[in-house]
Amino acid sequence: MYARNHDDLLRLMAEHPDDSPSTFLADDSLAAWCYDRMTLRDLLAAFDRDADPETCRRWRLSALEYKEQVAMAVAARRAADRRP
Repeated sequence: MYARNHDDLLRLMAEHPDDSPSTFLADDSLAAWCYDRMTLRDLLAAFDRDADPETCRRWRLSALEYKEQVAMAVAARRAADRRP
């Protein structure tokens, strides 16, 4: 089961604390791509700046959808980094 948005991801991670946070990111999503390739620092920087138009075009996302995807990657990366 994949998270539909940031809030859904937080809920799924809370309900399944033993599962890897990346489990809840759709494999073909920008969130999963970012999670796999970026550090937390890079993710936070991406979230803090405007949505990249080229990335939005490539992934067929609006600027708001881009922010949502990056926020999901941030949440998953933070949770993964806290795991023992």
